[in-house]
Amino acid sequence: MAQFDLFVNPLANSRRAYPFVASMQSDIAPSGSDQIIAPLAPMASMSRTAGKLTPAVAVNGVDHIVVVPRLTTIRSRDLAKSISTIASSRRDLLAAIDYLFFGV
Repeated sequence: MAQFDLFVNPLANSRRAYPFVASMQSDIAPSGSDQIIAPLAPMASMSRTAGKLTPAVAVNGVDHIVVVPRLTTIRSRDLAKSISTIASSRRDLLAAIDYLFFGV
């Protein structure tokens, strides 16, 4: 699995709010059986627009927000086949992580 790979959210109880999750950790820094992910929410369902902590990405032509403040871990085995990547938004995603953890 590569950094910024996109998956259907494997957690059925949160899939309505967050239909996708993105792998956020580097693929050269494996963490065993867990993977750090960020949920994606459809922009139309969010009361706030995209910002520094919530970069916008398109998934299948629909705008979504990567909710970086909701980073969490999930078992790697629960992530099925990658359906896409958001690596083209790498700069914005890394800026959101920097802002969240370092305030820059």
